[in-house]
Amino acid sequence: MLRKFALIIVCLGLVVAAVGCNGENQTEPDKTGEQKTAEIMNEFQSLTESDTQKDTIVEEVAAFIENNIKHVSREDASKMVNEFEKLQKEYLPQLENLFFDDDIQAGVNNEYKSITEQSAIKDPALKELITKTNNSGYRVETAEGTYFPIIDYEFYKKYRDHVTADLQDYIDIMAVESNTVPAKDAALVISWDEIVKRALNQERFINTHSGSEKIDEIKQLYQKYITFILYGCNNTPLFSYDTKTFNPQAREAYLNAVANNGSSELIKDLEEYLNVVIKNDNKLTSQVEEYRASLRKKYIPEQNS
Repeated sequence: MLRKFALIIVCLGLVVAAVGCNGENQTEPDKTGEQKTAEIMNEFQSLTESDTQKDTIVEEVAAFIENNIKHVSREDASKMVNEFEKLQKEYLPQLENLFFDDDIQAGVNNEYKSITEQSAIKDPALKELITKTNNSGYRVETAEGTYFPIIDYEFYKKYRDHVTADLQDYIDIMAVESNTVPAKDAALVISWDEIVKRALNQERFINTHSGSEKIDEIKQLYQKYITFILYGCNNTPLFSYDTKTFNPQAREAYLNAVANNGSSELIKDLEEYLNVVIKNDNKLTSQVEEYRASLRKKYIPEQNS
């Protein structure tokens, strides 16, 4: 009896094993997430490649990303954000032309406080333009008495947690730039300390994310800040035009940077630059000029080709 019972158990085991090997009885893996991601990315591609006028596309793409970015991978989210930035850059000249209309310039001038504070705008046409501008990820900037749109990278902060690490750092760097531009009317409008701080963040990005899709943009920005560090601006020169003396605020900022920011390549070169300047009584001499030119050649090689 026991032998017969054991035989039944063995047979049942074989049946179960056979059923387990039968593909018809297996549960298919859940592909809902993958399918949804594919649908989102296909819809995104169709949207960005459509024949809709660019001003409509930019606003629609911004809304699409906000509604769908949490459903895709970091890599796909980064693709969407990169494409959005590309569309913004392509449309920017067209948007600038809308702002350069005399009536719009006058309207922005009259209601600039309302625009910057995002409060009620009285003029209907201006309100429509500013709403489209803001919804498309731009903001209004001013220089030399003219108002114009720039890409608002603070707008990208809502995408930040969903993208890859390099794009997160890129957004942080660019948001600082668009929130407070470094120069206006050929003069620096941020402190010398801030110039060095931004340059160090850019240097860190270049060293950390050498393979990033955004490396060229950050390298270009970094070169601009190297120029600020070495020369200042036309209306905020590092060395006085008449006395050739070293700007005292810059000197203090550079000394603080060298003392408190480790030993990056930029800090090492800045320290040596300071040594040369101090040895020359804080004056722009031929020796200082020669060393400054060597640093320019090192950091901005294409300007010397």
